[in-house]
Amino acid sequence: MKKSASILFLLLLLSLTASAGGGFARAWKRFNNWLEQGQLSGIDTNYVQVPRLNRQVYFGGYAYWQNYQMNMPFNVEDASMIVRGINDKDHYHLDAHTWQAEIDFGIDWKGLAIEIPIPIQNNYLSSLGIAKNGSVWGARLRYKHLQDMDGNCNIGNQLINRDDNEIFIFFAEGYYVLKHRRFSLAAGLYADMVQKRSAGSPLLYANYYRSHYKVSKLFPANFDSFRTQQVSVGAGYAYNLSFLQGRLVFHASLVPMFSIYNQLKHRADFNQSEDKDLEKWNDLYHAADHGNAVFHVNAFARFAANYSFDRYIVSLLANYRNFAYANNLKLKIRNQEADIQLNFCTRF
Repeated sequence: MKKSASILFLLLLLSLTASAGGGFARAWKRFNNWLEQGQLSGIDTNYVQVPRLNRQVYFGGYAYWQNYQMNMPFNVEDASMIVRGINDKDHYHLDAHTWQAEIDFGIDWKGLAIEIPIPIQNNYLSSLGIAKNGSVWGARLRYKHLQDMDGNCNIGNQLINRDDNEIFIFFAEGYYVLKHRRFSLAAGLYADMVQKRSAGSPLLYANYYRSHYKVSKLFPANFDSFRTQQVSVGAGYAYNLSFLQGRLVFHASLVPMFSIYNQLKHRADFNQSEDKDLEKWNDLYHAADHGNAVFHVNAFARFAANYSFDRYIVSLLANYRNFAYANNLKLKIRNQEADIQLNFCTRF
């Protein structure tokens, strides 16, 4: 992760406390009250409770896995005359992946969470994330730029050079908890609320997801760029299993996402100095350049467990996300990510 991103988050947080004077102090107070109201609104205190100390600082370990797959068919005659080693009506299959390990320092201020990674095994060029967790609704933004992805391509059994490919990912999502009086998503996932008794709720989600994969020297062109965009809505279910008046909580949730907007933009750069029939070469990309997106179902799932020692918390959180694109010419892109975190928190 770029250090400038971490510094930006720290400066933002410090400025909120160090500059508390005049109109800014009033604005900060209103913002602080808004965060508190987000925790308190519409809850049944027999089931859900705001902890007496409702801010957290946490420190822990984080491991993350990213996988990018693409299947691109082509239907041209004499394909081997264009690219050696391929057959007519063949296809490209690309599989690239990377993993990340880091120590995380995080701040959860009344449901507003910011993480500051300290990389151990770092394949990020940059990573930014912020979340607002409330009893009724919440939202999250995440941006990642990853490098050094390993992988292979089926044509010629080529290995993907770690220096020649990278991926950019951004998503923004919001959720609404239908049975928020008795169920707290924040309590199950982050322990910044207390789930005193077991309960579950249907969830509604809206999501914007964008990926941009760049690769050199793999396809017929010298450089290729595949940019996908999706807007999805989803409905799922989450449950918190609570013991010891909320000291020990297990959480599980699953949300299928249904795409309502899909787009793929492909760009290929050829070496114009070489004597090639560019029209023929472009035929190999017909499925990427001319296909119409089709409806697709995506999904994400989560599991968490946390135990509170009054002021101190130990929490385990695992996430899995699957976002895919397909079109009527049978081009398919699949983006998967999974992560697991073990955090040690203190309330203040």
